[in-house]
Amino acid sequence: MIVTPRLKIVPCDDTLFDAIRMGNNTLARVMGVNVPKKWTEFRDTFTPSYHRWKAHPPLRDWWVYLIIYVPDNILIGSCGYKGEPDSNGMVEIGYEIVPSHREKGLGFETAKGLVDHAFSHAAVRKVLAHTLAEENASARILEKVGFAQTEDVRDPDEGPLWRWEISRH
Repeated sequence: MIVTPRLKIVPCDDTLFDAIRMGNNTLARVMGVNVPKKWTEFRDTFTPSYHRWKAHPPLRDWWVYLIIYVPDNILIGSCGYKGEPDSNGMVEIGYEIVPSHREKGLGFETAKGLVDHAFSHAAVRKVLAHTLAEENASARILEKVGFAQTEDVRDPDEGPLWRWEISRH
């Protein structure tokens, strides 16, 4: 688990993946937290994520996490890594915060928690992230964490993106 001043960032395991598939009431019961109706934009990705996680044990530390806002004991989104460190020591992060909890510094806290957790592993030398190719909240969060925009990318599904990187000091 990753702990920040206001968040608990909980790695998904078999129990949590099952609870997600069974619905919000089950997830709330299993986690002991309040679960809003629409806590994720990516619900349809959890089943394929689970199957990949099951088939590839090295992903256990480098996959899907759920974000709990401790003061309200509420699930406010998901985050994680897009796989274990590659041969160059790079991992990529992604995160989402429910609209009701945006603009409170929680995206920053999540991203910083993921970066700090990644750099606590000796194998990780660099953390990547991608945003839409425009000034937006995600770009500001990454800049605040210490990322630098390194290149423009054309993603076949997402369109133009900016690639961001932060290296171990």
